[in-house]
Amino acid sequence: MKIGIFGMGAVGCSIYEELQEYKELYILVDEERLDKYKKGFIINDVLYHPNLKTNIIVDLLILCVKNYQLKVALADMQRFVDDKTVILPLLNGITAHDEIASYYPNNNVLYGVINVEANKIGNKVVKGRIINLQFGEKNNLIVKDYLLQIDQIFSKYNLKHHIYENMIKRVWLKWMLNMGINQVSAAGNLTYRQMRHPLIFELLCTIFKEVYEVSKAYDIGLSESDLEETISRCQKFDSDRVTSLTIDFNNGHENELDSFSKTLIELAERKNIATPVNKALYCLLKGKFETTNK
Repeated sequence: MKIGIFGMGAVGCSIYEELQEYKELYILVDEERLDKYKKGFIINDVLYHPNLKTNIIVDLLILCVKNYQLKVALADMQRFVDDKTVILPLLNGITAHDEIASYYPNNNVLYGVINVEANKIGNKVVKGRIINLQFGEKNNLIVKDYLLQIDQIFSKYNLKHHIYENMIKRVWLKWMLNMGINQVSAAGNLTYRQMRHPLIFELLCTIFKEVYEVSKAYDIGLSESDLEETISRCQKFDSDRVTSLTIDFNNGHENELDSFSKTLIELAERKNIATPVNKALYCLLKGKFETTNK
């Protein structure tokens, strides 16, 4: 199975580092980025020179771009895809799957979620082990053979992963976590560890509860125990890193803010649900970014 990684940000580099010994692993790149990629990637102080390809059809394309890069990426990745290519997006938010499936209606587009603490500045990445890469079709009560083939490859190289029965629920669960930690970290320039402060933690919990209420209106399947799981994860934060949204804000870069609160606010308004905390954070962060980066 030929596996291609499209997008070598923090997530793409994290997957590459853990699968790098797989002989049919390729980094997919256009000619404009080729010279830049040839310089290599420094991941946890080790320099890697991946197997770069500008024109190859892969069996599995792992898409690791940011949401604001997706529209351009959909066109750019055509040279690496035929109708048999399975596409596994690992973007934040809940909208990427449908956008990709609309653009590539003949392909099998999976649902995907990745949990990893990783930051990238330039070509340097600092990462921990991937906590869990979750993937699959919408429902996986019976896991199909092609998913088992991917599972076997990930298992061979000790990439921690799981094929969950209900992947829509898993995507929302990760989105709920991101809604809180990315926005709060960016608003206060806070590390993961600092977000455990009781007052900040209370704010996180309020954000999670607003997402949970919206999820119930759309029959996503999140439960009280899922909400508690998210809260429990935050209680264990001990990293002195900041979120990717915080790094983008600090550097004045284009960012994924609209993939968080803006999307939630729009979904909530359709169901007449109030999300005052998320709306306040969105207004604060959006306004701060636009006034700082005119």
